[in-house]
Amino acid sequence: MENRFVHFGSVLLIIAAISAGCLAGVNSMTKGVIANNKIVTANAARKDVLPAAVEFNDSSAIENQGLKFIPGLDASGNKVGYVVVVDQGGYGGNINFSLGVDLDGKITGLRIMDHQETPGLGAKIAGLEWENHWIGKDKAYTFNKTVDAFAGATISPSSVYSGIQKALSAYAGVNK
Repeated sequence: MENRFVHFGSVLLIIAAISAGCLAGVNSMTKGVIANNKIVTANAARKDVLPAAVEFNDSSAIENQGLKFIPGLDASGNKVGYVVVVDQGGYGGNINFSLGVDLDGKITGLRIMDHQETPGLGAKIAGLEWENHWIGKDKAYTFNKTVDAFAGATISPSSVYSGIQKALSAYAGVNK
């Protein structure tokens, strides 16, 4: 009886070791691809929110109030604005979005990159039409529930607005 436990235990140990080795191998093979895909996604979001920029200078990023502002440059190397990624608490969890701001402090684009908001309600914040609604707005803009929110969902849009205001306040310290 004791011999069977040792036998089955040994077999289980060997299977677990082989499985762990396979998982480690797959992880090491895909780690670079996953990291590269994140960079490609971030750069695409940057270009979407600051379309006047052709490149982004991560090494010249400026941090203010816990936010990292990455300058966007045109083809001549002139600064045309900044891109910042904002994490803001929403109804269902954090809302992660990329925000483009020109040198005058006006929003050039907004892209929701990740959220856990309620499908069909708060998830409408990821709709292109709603994201584009913010283009041209600045720090002076006041949230209007009838224009900026959706029927049945005001927490998600107002959370994005709060994140926008947080970023624009921090931007005032960056763009002096």
